[in-house]
Parts: sequence; C-alpha cells; structure tokens
Amino acid sequence: MVDFATLRKADPASLRRAAAGWVALSKESWQAVNDLHANGIGPLKDDWQDKVGQAAGKKLGEQADILESGADITRGVAMVVDGLASSLEYAQQALTRALELASAYRLEVDGNGTVSTTGEVTGDSLTHMNEVSDLIKEALREARQADDLASAELRKLGAATCETDPEKALDQFQGEASQIQLDMLAGDIPDGKDPALVARWWASLTPEQQKQLELAEPVRLAGLPGIPDAVKEDLRGGPGRKWDRVKMVEWVLAHWNDDSGDFDDENNCTNFASEALFQSGVRMKGDWTLEGDAWNRGRDPGWLGLGIIGQQHSHAWGGAQNLHDFMVGNGGREVPPGEVKPGDLVFLEDDNDLNPDLTPGNIHHTAVVTAVTPDGDIRYSQHNDSRKNVSMDGRSGHEAQSEGRQKIRYVRVEPNWY
Repeated sequence: MVDFATLRKADPASLRRAAAGWVALSKESWQAVNDLHANGIGPLKDDWQDKVGQAAGKKLGEQADILESGADITRGVAMVVDGLASSLEYAQQALTRALELASAYRLEVDGNGTVSTTGEVTGDSLTHMNEVSDLIKEALREARQADDLASAELRKLGAATCETDPEKALDQFQGEASQIQLDMLAGDIPDGKDPALVARWWASLTPEQQKQLELAEPVRLAGLPGIPDAVKEDLRGGPGRKWDRVKMVEWVLAHWNDDSGDFDDENNCTNFASEALFQSGVRMKGDWTLEGDAWNRGRDPGWLGLGIIGQQHSHAWGGAQNLHDFMVGNGGREVPPGEVKPGDLVFLEDDNDLNPDLTPGNIHHTAVVTAVTPDGDIRYSQHNDSRKNVSMDGRSGHEAQSEGRQKIRYVRVEPNWY
C-alpha cells in the first residue's frame, strides 16, 4: 500500500533506469537470436544436412526459441516498470500541487497527509481544506492503482521466465504487459465525478505530462468533464478538422476483433483501416469503385457494392500500397516516429527478399496507431491478424525474424478532396 510518506519519497527516475536496463537486456537477447540464425542455424541447414547436422540445428533452434521468449518477456517487464514510473511522476506532481495549495491557503498537512487549519474554521477554510484533501487522495489513488497493477503483472512475468514458446511469450505475456502499461496510465486519470477536481489535477501536471497523457489516452481525456475544451478539441484534430481522430481510435478499439468492414475472401487489414477512417468522418472520394483516383466502397461491404461487375471497393480502399499512395497523394503526408499520434496510419514495407510472397519495396500491411506511451513506444491495433494496443518496439524483433527487414511508414491523413 502506497501511503503519503512513501509517495513523497518515491524515486521514479530509478524506475526509468531500471526499465532502460530491461530494454537493453531484451535487445541483447534478440541479438543473440539473430546471431544463432545467421551463424549457426542457417549455415547448418545449408552445409551440414546429415542427421548430425540436423540434430545440431534443432538444438540451436531450441536455444534461439528460449532467447526469443526471454527477449519478449523482459521487454514486457520494461513496459510495466516504465508505466509505474510515469504513474508515480503524475501522482507526485498532483501531491506537490496539493501541498502548494495548502501553503497558499495557510493550511497544515501532517506526515499522514491529513489537512488541518490552525486558524478559525470558516466556510472558506473548509472549502480549501477539502480541495487540498481531495487532491492528496487523488494522488494516492493514482499511485496505489499503478502499484497494484504493476505488482500483479510483474509476478506473472517473473513466473514465466522458463517459457520457451516464442509465440506465447510475445502474444500472451508481452501483449498483456503492453495493455497493463496503458491501464496504469488510464488509471492515472480521475473518474470525472468531480469536474473541479479534474481541472485541478490537470493543471497540476507539467505541459510535457499533459502531452504524454493526450498521446496515451485520447479517448478517455476527450470525454472527461473538467478537461479544458481547447485540449479536447485538439485531441479530435483541432479547429476546422475534417474528421475526428478520437472517434477513429474509439472505433478501432471497439471493433479490432470483429468483422466490421470485412469483405468476404479478403485480407481485411486495409479494409479495416479504411472503414475506421470513414466511421470517424473521412468522406469517400469518387462516385464509382472502378475510378482510378477513388477511395470508396459499396453501401454494403458484404455484397456487390457500387461496381456493376462486383467491384466491392476501390483499389485504394482495400490495398495497403494503394491506400498509402492515395492518402499521401491527396493531402496526407508521412510523419517521423517522433511525431506520430493516435489516429495515424501504420504501413509495413517489405525491405528484403526472404519471403517469396512479398515483393521488396512493396507496402503489404496496414494498421492504426491507437496510443503512444510516455517512453515513446507506438502502440497499434489491427485486423487480420487482430491485435489491440500492441507495441511497435516490442514486436519489431519478431517481425524481422518472421518476415525479414521491414520499413515502417506512418501516414497522417489530411483529406484535400472536400
């Protein structure tokens, strides 16, 4: 249980350093995996094909799986520890603001966080005491929820150190850790029952911390009473916006694992991203799905659509390369990783010749950015294969191992056709 004294002396910077250490360990494990494949497993397969060579290759493959599993689990540990550091920073900031208010109101706060006044108790002094006390309680609530979530998740990850299945380590253990980090950040935000408390809490944060939470939890902040209207407007895209970024993230998180926007017998990753844009206010372009520079689909995604010969959607609606080129060519632009925010599109471009089904230089996959954590890790959600809020950094080694080198392109949609 985090109490008043513990929160005051907590050291989030030490947790940041610990998280960085776990990231470094994960990277070292991935380097070992790559070395085993490049210098052991691959050459053995090519040059030593008898039973002894096969046995040696199998043994090295097992070791590579152990190291890969460890790399993904340790990356999950880093996520949780970094999330705890952020939560403690926000809680300490709220606590500092409460103590500043207490000083300004000439109130006293004892070592347990109890607020009192040495002067005459009046209506104003009671109001001020409640303001300070509520903000202290809010700070402690934030710290405690993060501590509880982090403790439980770290115990799970600690018990998984013997896991040897890379797929389970990545999808189950790292995937849950990724979501727990976001849950901690969401838990740092007041419930909104008292808009005045929300306003005081928001004002207590530094501009950098406010921006971090805007990137990590845009949907929650956009609907929270007490958050400044200008902040809510900016989260949605700013004045004069042509579509709603918050609504897009909300739709993606609600439908990432159902068949919304699906077309039969298609890989629907790009159809899903297009549907998300449409549901958030981006208008279709073109009258017919067979037009060259069109982005549209039929009224019913599961039937014939607008095309008289069965063309259910335009090429730009359903193809990753086509959607990228259309959006960049119609007002949008690519942005660097450091500028990415929720609602941007993610495209994967093949940068190798390892997969015969992919052409080097071709964009073959589409996803949607749904959060960016305070440590700069981009979280994305997608359909086919369906994933929610998974880590770009945490999955990069796996993607490179399974598909070879990939270039990641981020696109900001800024329609110019209406």
